[in-house]
Amino acid sequence: MNRIKAVQQALEGRLKPVYLEIGVSGGAAFRRITAAEKIAVDPAFTLSARSRRLADAKARATHYFETTSDDFFASETAFLEQRGIDVALIDGLHTYQQVVRDVENTLRYLRDDGVIVLHDCNPANASIACPATSHADFLAQNHWRPLPWVRRPLWSGDVWKAIVQLRSTRHDLRIAVLDCDFGVGIARKGFPESRLSYSAAQIKALNYADLAADRDRLLNLKPPAYLGEFLEQSDNALDLR
Repeated sequence: MNRIKAVQQALEGRLKPVYLEIGVSGGAAFRRITAAEKIAVDPAFTLSARSRRLADAKARATHYFETTSDDFFASETAFLEQRGIDVALIDGLHTYQQVVRDVENTLRYLRDDGVIVLHDCNPANASIACPATSHADFLAQNHWRPLPWVRRPLWSGDVWKAIVQLRSTRHDLRIAVLDCDFGVGIARKGFPESRLSYSAAQIKALNYADLAADRDRLLNLKPPAYLGEFLEQSDNALDLR
């Protein structure tokens, strides 16, 4: 199981599904996903011509928005209202504040049975989980130089704290993290299996040591096979009146 397989499994059986991906970059996931319509959002695409052809071949229509996710949601309201979102993959800027905004914005257009997938929710060590304002900032903190024999370091940032925040503030979402592919978060509308009660100040103060000491509880960590059970849950629609 990985984020690509999770997305495709969530799309299966849907009629003309619309797929949104935030943080497309070179298209490693986007070119492999099959859906009726696919929406790509990234402030700086690095898609090759071949990747675009592969991505376009797996959809009836593809839409590319080279902009930040904040600007995309602010400027494309009519576009999104017309389509709705069946499944979204959020894999953009790896700060928990941005991930929370991306989730909240996506929820405005997510169908009642829609699914949000989040990447990089379970970093394996403190280096990968290093908080930074951008990938360039992370590389600078690690004194990384683009040398042929130096591997580009992996960065998940503090995305995991977005899971903690959403589980602490949203009573209308089912949220879990699959223990695979650097942590694949999954969220859908429904009553939470369990909740957290962290304040904004407490979440800000959390660090990797806190995650390492209480990973299963903070993330609602599940084995990869849990995805099938999660997708089959029937109480996804809430009456919040």
